[in-house]
Amino acid sequence: MTTEQLIKVLYPTVPTRALCEYLGMNTSQLYNHVYRLGVKKSALTRYVQNKKAILKAGSKSRFEKGHEPYNKGKKMSPATYVKVGGTMWKPGNKPHNTREEHATSIRVHKRDGKPYHYTKIRDGLWKLTHRVLWEQVHGEIPAGHVVRFKDGNSLNLSILNLECIPMKENMVKNTIQRYPMELQQLMKLKSKLNKQIKNHGKKPNE
Repeated sequence: MTTEQLIKVLYPTVPTRALCEYLGMNTSQLYNHVYRLGVKKSALTRYVQNKKAILKAGSKSRFEKGHEPYNKGKKMSPATYVKVGGTMWKPGNKPHNTREEHATSIRVHKRDGKPYHYTKIRDGLWKLTHRVLWEQVHGEIPAGHVVRFKDGNSLNLSILNLECIPMKENMVKNTIQRYPMELQQLMKLKSKLNKQIKNHGKKPNE
């Protein structure tokens, strides 16, 4: 397998620094290959990287876990209530755009870019509609299982198009078995590389 073939398969999901170490090149050399080959990080990888950056941003100025506000347990004085009472939410008040129970909505997942139906169960709780339908017909979804679409169409909510399978089986169906044998071998190599990266620096008994 050539270096360029490895980069095409590994770059979208393998951390850049780890890939540089594996290929024996610096970041500038890797990015030159990446630019010429036109490969990019996968949507899932970009999502994880952006999420980490967002969580880290402003962390120094945030309240730490367990922080107690100075007015905890203190009642608002009558004078303060007069000042702010007009802007406070009244008991039972809801925003004008509050949806009714059993309302549906279509949202696009950042992880895979697919649209999914959601159903409102109650205020503040929306569930994936295909999971709601499955549970209505077959009962509670077992732990470690997912409900998937047989035809791959995430908007086809026919109960005949749904199946409940273990997460491991779902992962296999979504990845390696869909590809030619040569690419399957390369993906196995990638998996082994990721394990080496994860275990790098750990002691044998850790």
